[in-house]
Amino acid sequence: MLERIKHFLLYRTSSESNYQAVRMQIMEENRIFAIRWSAVQMLYWGYCLFMTTREPDFLMCRNIYIMALALCAAALFLAVFAVPKASWLIIPTCLAVDIALLGAGIGIARFLAPKTIIIFASVLIVPAFFISNTLSTILLFILNAAVFAAIGKNSMEAGAYRWTLTNLIIFSSVGIAFGYFINKARYERYVYSEFAVQLAESNAELVKLQTRYAYYDQMTGLQNRRAFKEKTDQFMECMPSGCCVVMADINGLKKMNDRFGHHAGDELITGTAQCLQQSFPDVESIYRIGGDEFCVIMTGTTDRVEECLKQLENAAGRWKGEYVSGISVSYGFAADKEFDDFDSMLKAADQRMYAFKRNFYITSGNDRRHRQ
Repeated sequence: MLERIKHFLLYRTSSESNYQAVRMQIMEENRIFAIRWSAVQMLYWGYCLFMTTREPDFLMCRNIYIMALALCAAALFLAVFAVPKASWLIIPTCLAVDIALLGAGIGIARFLAPKTIIIFASVLIVPAFFISNTLSTILLFILNAAVFAAIGKNSMEAGAYRWTLTNLIIFSSVGIAFGYFINKARYERYVYSEFAVQLAESNAELVKLQTRYAYYDQMTGLQNRRAFKEKTDQFMECMPSGCCVVMADINGLKKMNDRFGHHAGDELITGTAQCLQQSFPDVESIYRIGGDEFCVIMTGTTDRVEECLKQLENAAGRWKGEYVSGISVSYGFAADKEFDDFDSMLKAADQRMYAFKRNFYITSGNDRRHRQ
């Protein structure tokens, strides 16, 4: 029950994080409202003060006009200069604008007919000015009722005093209910708007995550075989000029797994991926297409590819991990100037890589360079 009362009073219809996320938005909206309404009221109360010099009925309310004008001037100053520096000042700013309208309306109702309509309009309009909660509306009406009760008891005849105070209480209750539904809907619009933004951002992150799982190898961070297949299918249809393909394979992975365990073999795989990324720094199309097989698709001259492969040999030879020191990689590459289509170039690079691998085992890894 207490939680339901709290939600009713404070509109905590969503999580605390969402509430805090839109709090500054609501504050800025209320600041704009305060500037507009205080300026409009200042013009109106200034007009009323001017009329006190001409009409006796206005003269009886001069003190009320002065009070309302002073409150609106203070609210305008706070909204323009103080609230942007201290957001908590939006509360007294809004309160000043509300009291100026509500209090003056009640005061005017004391002297001008029809009294009931003026009070009714005041207590209904005030809760709709700002995006607020039920608790602040209740406190506002209690404050106004207390001020009216203290001032009116000694300055009004008993019958008029009881009539005005009774109507104030009745219409204030209506105003509180009216304000609850209006402000709750406005508050929730901000919350749901923020939630929609958060949901869109979450969906975008989800799409990125799904893409990463679909097209990237989770062990090495390189693109996977699915991404490789889509790229090769694209190049089968239209091979770009200056295209080169490098096929690479780790030497001795099975032996390492059998001797030291799969954690050592995994280290070889991740280490090779790191060496490839270091040696082909400007190339995005680096793929892990099998357990120990990799492919690089790039544009450039054969001299540029050979330079990158030398960097790969150096990086692999220097690489050190927890279980492995140095990596041996067999590779083969082909360039588009040798072939008419991408499929032939891909197969040639693969064949050269396997020829290099056979040569590696024959020579015990002494001659690691290979190009036919």
